[in-house]
Amino acid sequence: MPVTLTNIGIQSVEYSLAQSVERTTRTESASVMNYLGGFGHAEAYDPVTEFSISGRGDLPAGLAVGIAGDGIDGLFAAGTTIVTSVSLTENNTDFNSWDISGTNYPAAD
Repeated sequence: MPVTLTNIGIQSVEYSLAQSVERTTRTESASVMNYLGGFGHAEAYDPVTEFSISGRGDLPAGLAVGIAGDGIDGLFAAGTTIVTSVSLTENNTDFNSWDISGTNYPAAD
């Protein structure tokens, strides 16, 4: 709801500010030895990116635990994103704050 300056009193403003974004990308790997006991071949598989976003204001729309993170535009190019944790903090002396974390599976449909 936008702020209307003609109304006197406390008004709600629906804005969000992402203050920090942390991303950690990892992958699994498997390697095999050749017949001489040396390095033969290695393959990387199952890449995942774990993320954590914290901010102030209202929690961005479309973010809830256990759903696809459709509200996170521009963070991942492909795959499926699952939000695993949402934390909300409210107090009367500062702006609301929120933290979300989850995992992106870039190879998933």
